[in-house]
Amino acid sequence: MNYSSKTAPILVTGATGYLASHIIKLLLEQGHHVRGTVRSLKNKDKYQFLYDLVPEKKENLEFAEADLLDTEKWNAAVSGVERILHVASPFPIETPRDENELIKPAVEGTLNVLNAALRNNVKKVVITSSLAAILYGNEGKVVGPQDWSNEASCSAYSKSKLRAEKAAWDFWEKNKEKIDIATVNPGFILGPVLTASNGSSEQLVRDFLSGAVPGVPKINLCVADVRDVADCHIKALFASNSSGKRYLCSGGSLWMSDITAILKEEFKQYGYKVPTFTIGKCLMTIAGIFDKRVRDAVYEVGHERKADSSLSVEELGVKYRPFKETVVEMGYSLIKVGSVVDKINKK
Repeated sequence: MNYSSKTAPILVTGATGYLASHIIKLLLEQGHHVRGTVRSLKNKDKYQFLYDLVPEKKENLEFAEADLLDTEKWNAAVSGVERILHVASPFPIETPRDENELIKPAVEGTLNVLNAALRNNVKKVVITSSLAAILYGNEGKVVGPQDWSNEASCSAYSKSKLRAEKAAWDFWEKNKEKIDIATVNPGFILGPVLTASNGSSEQLVRDFLSGAVPGVPKINLCVADVRDVADCHIKALFASNSSGKRYLCSGGSLWMSDITAILKEEFKQYGYKVPTFTIGKCLMTIAGIFDKRVRDAVYEVGHERKADSSLSVEELGVKYRPFKETVVEMGYSLIKVGSVVDKINKK
């Protein structure tokens, strides 16, 4: 298929993901043509919902088959593209026994996309990194674009994001005359879901609303609304001065108890029993004996996280939504897609 510069599709990798689906929705609303990558074109049920996000623009949406570790397929996926938003990265609910199950596809997938971009004369790539590549080992300080996590303090997921981003910047240093690269480093992403999934942010709020957990860990999160993160990506993609920059993306930090307080205030009236009991490090450590997810989170107990997102505000004009709006709308969306039992419209 031949494209003019005006209609060349923007490639969004990992199209069915929580963040990627919001990016695709926003791009379509803005009139762009979009090509999303999926693991299998045959499994249409997995990506059909994306056509329905902006029905009047569905003719502007197409798909290509690609996998992070499949070098060959990326050439076809990138052909005819001028700009790429590389969002895809493994994000498991539980840490695998072998950390390389996360690290290898994150690093090699990023390099596969970048190498294909270079071969196909792509103008710009914006990569979804994470505050996980910045925060850990930097406790007690406000982190900025100059900071990096200490690997010794990283979980397998954090290490995968750290190494993938460093690999991207190494690639850019060698090829900066040929291609523009920027990263967006979001915090913990919350906000409305567009379809049911098993992502970590969905699971957190779903568990709080459904009463699946007995208490609230004393954990602090740099939070970003998924819609603001999508906006940040697109603005970084088209900004003339964004190449070579890391855009930290967070509206501020919240304790998990702040999240449950917002949920309780809004949803108690419908019969949802949101936990309020605070779980400290001692109880977390004990619970971690029986639950690997809890064990992985013990390190985070008590640390207040702070990140400087001023570059995204000042250069890109990102406006961060109030936390209450983010959390409440996420709660309602989880009920709408069936991830949480609907007690509002019960018969």
